[in-house]
Parts: sequence; C-alpha cells; structure tokens
Amino acid sequence: MTTNVLLVLSLACLVAPGVGARQSPSAGPELLPLVGLWRAGVEAGETTVTADGTAAPRLNEEQIRRYFGADATSFLASPTTPAIFPLAAATAVHGFAGGELRVEFRLLAGATDQTAGLAFNVRPDHSYLYARYNTKDGDVALWQYERGERTVLAHGELHEQLALGVWHTLTVRLDGRNATAAVNDRLRVTHGLDRDVTGGVGLWTKADSVTSFRRFSARPRSAPQG
Repeated sequence: MTTNVLLVLSLACLVAPGVGARQSPSAGPELLPLVGLWRAGVEAGETTVTADGTAAPRLNEEQIRRYFGADATSFLASPTTPAIFPLAAATAVHGFAGGELRVEFRLLAGATDQTAGLAFNVRPDHSYLYARYNTKDGDVALWQYERGERTVLAHGELHEQLALGVWHTLTVRLDGRNATAAVNDRLRVTHGLDRDVTGGVGLWTKADSVTSFRRFSARPRSAPQG
C-alpha cells in the first residue's frame, strides 16, 4: 500500500535575489523564484514570502536552470516583460498529477488590483495553469498561461471584496482533469481541463501586485492500492 505524503514547502528556504537565504541539506524543500522579485521573511516566528510585482518581472536565469536543468533553455527563450508574471516553483514537486495545493495569502498593494495565485502544470516551455483571486473581479478564477498570453478558463459565480492586510486561504484540488479552486471555502470555481496535469507547482501573482504567502503545501493524490 502506498502512503499519501504531505509535502510542506519551507518558505524559509526560498532563494531569492537580494535575500541570500540558502537551503541546508536538512532544511527541506525549496521554492525557487523563476520569475520576478520574491523576498523571504519571518513574522511572529512564522516564515512568509512576498512577491513584489511593482518591480519589472524578469527571468531569473540561475534559478530557472536549477529547477529545469537541461530543459531550461526553452523557458529562458520565452517572452519577456511585460508578458511574464511573478512565479516561484517548488523544487520537491515535479509531475504533480492530482491532489490538493493550499496556501495562505495576504493582499498588500497593487496599482490596479491585488492578486494571489497558485500555479500548477508548470512546464519547461514557460506554460502553466493557475488559480487566482483578485480584488478587481472579486472572485476566484482558473487561467492558462501559454506563449506569453493569458486565457481565462472559468470564473467563479460568487464575488466578494476580501480585506487587505489579513490572511486568506486559497486551495486547488485536482482530480484527473477536474480542477476546483476555492478561497476561504466560500468563493469557488470548478472546471474540466482539456489536458492532463503533470508539471510543477508554485506561487503566482500579477505583475503590479504585492502579495505575501505562508503555509504553502502540496498533497499528492494517493496512488491506487493493490
């Protein structure tokens, strides 16, 4: 029988430009900032990471090569600003085909709106899927990012203006090609994907947003027993 393993991603080990936080062999998984400026910190003894989208997003070549290895060339050849968005990927999670992603987020600032997202199916060609909440629409939605362009897949029907500066919870549940995203277990959207999910996972936000995250986890779906 295969045991379902809960991967709790240690944000303290995030390697970000200007932070200098390096992972020790026993510190657990890392989050790598593939695109944009990400800062690690500690609040009340708890690790947080903040994506600063007010800085022009850029591809972080060293971290991209660490994450994708020999496949990094395709990602590095992808579009550059303004067609890219802040993205941090979890080194310990590749080929995530189903299960649950969860993170707590705190909306801080943004020129047009404030945004927080969970990315999944992160691929070497710089494509991915993501679930996001933003204050402009006030809903949770599923999006697709490919070849420098975003396409909305589904918007949730409920709308709510979340308070800034306080913590909220975003989850994504994947069951085969069925994806369900929820914020605070109230705002919700479900969509049938047109492809299998097999890539990496991580954190996402909009290019002009400032957003903090904590308690990011990935719980893979249990393997069939037998």
